[in-house]
Amino acid sequence: MKILVLMGSPRKKDSYNVCKLIEDEMKEESNIEFEYVYLKNLNIEDCRGCSLCFHKGEDYCPIKDDLKKLKEKIIKADGIIFASPVYACQITGSFKRVIERLSYLFHRPQLVSKPALTIVTTQGGGQKEVTKYLKMTACGWGCNLIGSIEIVSPMFFKGKDNKLFKQKHFDKNSKSIRNFAKDFYEAIKSDKLLSPGFYEIYMFNCLRSKTYTSKLDYKYWESKGWLDSTYYYDVKISTVKRLFGFTINKIIKCMWKRMTRE
Repeated sequence: MKILVLMGSPRKKDSYNVCKLIEDEMKEESNIEFEYVYLKNLNIEDCRGCSLCFHKGEDYCPIKDDLKKLKEKIIKADGIIFASPVYACQITGSFKRVIERLSYLFHRPQLVSKPALTIVTTQGGGQKEVTKYLKMTACGWGCNLIGSIEIVSPMFFKGKDNKLFKQKHFDKNSKSIRNFAKDFYEAIKSDKLLSPGFYEIYMFNCLRSKTYTSKLDYKYWESKGWLDSTYYYDVKISTVKRLFGFTINKIIKCMWKRMTRE
């Protein structure tokens, strides 16, 4: 079992330490290999906006750097952890650069059903915005998001011994880390297809709309059997969720027809 940590932090500090707590919890269950990839250490160039990956395919990207090797690691991993500190109310620049270069994965998801966790650390604020963005990225790539961990570093790492911070904050986050580590491990071990939530169904239908403007995306989704499906894979989904997905799909189709008539 191999876990790939996409580390947005340039340092081995708070985000790394939270990941190590996850690793320690999971290694109590089994012999698991964690690989930490510090994105700042990779040679990843800025996206040039040529759109060749969208219209012709990712192999037509004119940039030759470390992205292909990184993607191979992502594909081969049994589970992925997206980890980043908050920098100016966003993920770090090195992480954003990678997501931009892999933006075609939002058009042609290649990580369907792969378990994922997001970890966000902050010195004060912005964690909600960053967590939301990483959630969108993980689900947009097709991952099964098991959970999101938000850590206010001073309150957590100093909370146990510092009278300025409440012990219950430390205990609450520690419990959250343990629970998500267990759920993450079980999701990978069981290889069970999880039933999507409303957010995942919403994302699925929104991403499918890319097939209206791209022949390449259409062929990809058609080859996967997703053009008329409720979700990426056949799994038990409640009637309410199916109705929700059907409604979102209808709204998108109506909007597209109106746009093409104008």
